[in-house]
Amino acid sequence: MAFLAPAFLALGLLAGVPLLVHLLRRRVGRVIDFPAVRYLERMEQEHSRDLKLRNRLLLLLRLLAVLALALAAARPIARLLGVGHAPMAVAIVVDNSLSTGVVQNGQVRFDSLRTDARRLVDELTADDRAWIVTADGRVIGGGPEALRAGLDALQPVGGRGDLAAATRRAVGLARSGMPRTPVVAIVSDGQRSSFRSDSVVQSDEVPVVTLLRGGPLPRNRAVLQATPEPVRWTPGGTVTLAVTSPDAAAWRLTLDGRTVARGTVPPATLDAPARVTQRLASTSSGWVRGSVELDADALRADDTRWFAVRVAPPPTVNVRGEGGLFLGAALGTLVDEGRLARARAGESRAVTVSGADAPGTRLPVLLTAPRDPIGVGEANRQLERLGIPWRFGAIARSQVLARVPARGGAADTSSISARAFDGTPVRTRYPLQYSPGSGAAAPTSAPDTIATAGGAPWVVAGEGYVLLGSPVDPEATDLPLDAAFVPWLLEALARRLGDDGRLIEASPGQVVSGLRDISGLEAPDGTVSPLASDRLTVPAQAGVYFLRRQEARAGALVVNGEPSDSEFAAASGTSANTNADATVAGLVVGRDVVAATDATQWQDAVFSRAAGQALLLPLVALALAALLAEAYVSGR
Repeated sequence: MAFLAPAFLALGLLAGVPLLVHLLRRRVGRVIDFPAVRYLERMEQEHSRDLKLRNRLLLLLRLLAVLALALAAARPIARLLGVGHAPMAVAIVVDNSLSTGVVQNGQVRFDSLRTDARRLVDELTADDRAWIVTADGRVIGGGPEALRAGLDALQPVGGRGDLAAATRRAVGLARSGMPRTPVVAIVSDGQRSSFRSDSVVQSDEVPVVTLLRGGPLPRNRAVLQATPEPVRWTPGGTVTLAVTSPDAAAWRLTLDGRTVARGTVPPATLDAPARVTQRLASTSSGWVRGSVELDADALRADDTRWFAVRVAPPPTVNVRGEGGLFLGAALGTLVDEGRLARARAGESRAVTVSGADAPGTRLPVLLTAPRDPIGVGEANRQLERLGIPWRFGAIARSQVLARVPARGGAADTSSISARAFDGTPVRTRYPLQYSPGSGAAAPTSAPDTIATAGGAPWVVAGEGYVLLGSPVDPEATDLPLDAAFVPWLLEALARRLGDDGRLIEASPGQVVSGLRDISGLEAPDGTVSPLASDRLTVPAQAGVYFLRRQEARAGALVVNGEPSDSEFAAASGTSANTNADATVAGLVVGRDVVAATDATQWQDAVFSRAAGQALLLPLVALALAALLAEAYVSGR
C-alpha cells in the first residue's frame, strides 16, 4: 500500500481523543456509603457487564471512524477492493513528426494518432497527473480539459523531431509524479527515422507502452536540397536542387512568391536523387525568400524546400600585398567575377585584407599571420591597437590537421567553414591566445572560434575582424589549395565583415544561440515576434524567417525538414504492426517495455500498470458506517 498524501496520517492521532474521554469517564472518586443507594449498587452490579460491553463497542466505533477518515485523507492506493484505477502519472508521447502528415484514404495519419491519445486522456481522473510530450519537444500539462485542448491544437511539424528526446523527457515527467504510478505511453507511426539505434532511452523502472500506427508505404516525391550559390547574389547566382521521386516529376522555382523557373526531373531514389543547377537573377534587393516546389502528393510537407539569398551590390575590399600572393589571387578572381569590388580611396566600410603585421589597417579587417616570425611582435601591437582580443603565440612547425569545433554537441560538416577547414593540413601556425580587455576597446560580442589546429584556436572571428593563425601560403597550410577556400573567403567578407547578416539553416525544434543583436523574428506571414534572449527555438513549421534588428532585416533563418524523413520505411516491420517489440526494444530499454497492436490493447496496458485501486471511497464509506453504528448504539 502507498499513500499520495502521507502527511494526513498524522490525523490518526485524533483517535486518542475518544480513548482519552473513555479513560476519564472511568476515573473513580471518593466513595461515601449511603444506605439509600444500596439498591442502586445492586442494579449496577447486575447491568455492569452490559454497560462495559456497550461502552467498549462505542469506543471501537469511534476509533474506527477517526482512523478511517485519517487513512482516507492520506489517499491510499493498493491492489485491494477499490473503485477505478489508482492515481497515475501518465506521460503521453505523441509523434507529430513530418511523416505523420501523410494522407491516406482521405485521412491524415496524425489524426488517428491524436484520436488514440485523446481516448487515453478521456479515461484519466482528476487524481491523475498527465502530460502530452510531442516529437518536436513541446510539453502540455494540466487537467484532462487542458490536455484535450492541447491535442486539438497539435499539427504535424515540418521536420523529423526527436522521438528519443521526447521519450526521455516523458520518463522524467512520469517519474516526477510519484508516488502515483509512473507510465509512459507512446503513439507513433513507426517511421524508421524516428527509431534511431544511437538514441536508446533508459526507462529503468518506469513502464513504457507503445502503439505503432503503421500503414501501407506510399510512393513519395520530395525536394531534398535547395542550395543557393554564392552566399550573396550581385544580383545573380545559381540554385542547386535535388529531388527524389518514383516517377518523372515537374518542379518549379520561386523567388518572393514568383515562379522564375520550371523543369522536370527523371525518377530517382533518396540515395541517388536527381540534381539540377539553375542559374537565376533577381530584380529584388535585400533578403529574398525562395523555394523549390513539386506537385502535391500524399506527404505534402516535403514537396517544398525553402532557401534564402541576399541580393546586393558586391562587397568592397581593400587588398594589400602583405596578405600574400595566393590570398591576392583569390580576391582578384572574386573581383573579376563581379562578386567583390575594389575599394575606392577613403571608403570607410571597405574590408581590409592584409597581414596582421601591416601598419595602418582599420576595422573591418581580415588578417593573416605574419610570414616572418620576426613580425609577430608588431602583429600583436597592431591587434592591440585595433581592439582585437587575440594575440599570436609562439610559432609551431609540426604538421597537424585543422578541426571545426562542435556546435550543439556535433560538428557541422556541411557548412562552408567546415568544408574549407576541417581536415586541412597545417604545417606552420601561431596558436591564437584570447586576451579580452587588453585592446583599445572591449569587445561587444563574444568571439567565434571557426577552426582549431593542434588543439588551439587557429581561425577566429569577432565584431569587425577575422583572424587566421597561419600565413595563406602552401608552405604553411594546404588551405589556399582547397576548392572551398574561395567560397569561405567570400562568406567571410560578405557576412562576417559585411552587412549581409547571418544565414542560419535549421530543422524544427532545434535551438539556435548567439543572437545577441537580434531583436525579433519575422514569420513568413509578416508578423514579428520579439526575442527576449540570444537563444531561439526553431519554429515547428518550415519556411524562411527573417532575423530583425529593430526595423531592418539582419539575416534569415531557413527551416526545412530532414531529408531522411521523406523516405517511407517502417521500423522493424511496423507497417503491419509486426515485430513491434523489437522496434520498441531498439528505442527504449527498461524493466517493463511492451508494444500494443491496437488502441484498445494499448489503453488497457497503460491502466493495468496502475498500483491497484484508490481506497478513498471505501474508507469514507467505512467511516460513515462506523458513525451511523455509533449513533444507533448511543441512541439505545
